[in-house]
Amino acid sequence: MRRRQSHHLQLDLFPFLSILACTIGTLILLVVVISASSLGRERTNVQILARENAQNAERTPRYLECRREGVIMHPQKVLVPKADLDKPTSTLAILLANLRRQSDREYIIIAVRPDGFDCFEEVRYQAERAGVALGYEPFNAEWELCVPAPGRSNCP
Repeated sequence: MRRRQSHHLQLDLFPFLSILACTIGTLILLVVVISASSLGRERTNVQILARENAQNAERTPRYLECRREGVIMHPQKVLVPKADLDKPTSTLAILLANLRRQSDREYIIIAVRPDGFDCFEEVRYQAERAGVALGYEPFNAEWELCVPAPGRSNCP
């Protein structure tokens, strides 16, 4: 009589599961790193539009941006430092003098950053003293101001 010999084959899945766990962990780490880096760079371009029915509808807007360090004049992106805002020879004073002469054709729109409110108060005082019409909008710190090119109504 022959005996039946049973040969049980055992398959050890530990190496396969170990490699699979490492691969999944690496992929999760990669997703987290890519997501975090893309969130840090994301900025939104925002354009301040004049209202169609506003009293300044016939005028062309000139854009200013009030920040902690001073006023940025767009589209040239010229910075007028906060310390120079009240000087009669500053770029802002020259702009306001030109706008006073062209008050029937141009006015100012001011984007006010959260850290630029002190600067905005000075600019508003200077503009009102010069008799220049102005409008203003609060502007989020993460937004990028988009100013249309001369002769265009919208940004690209």
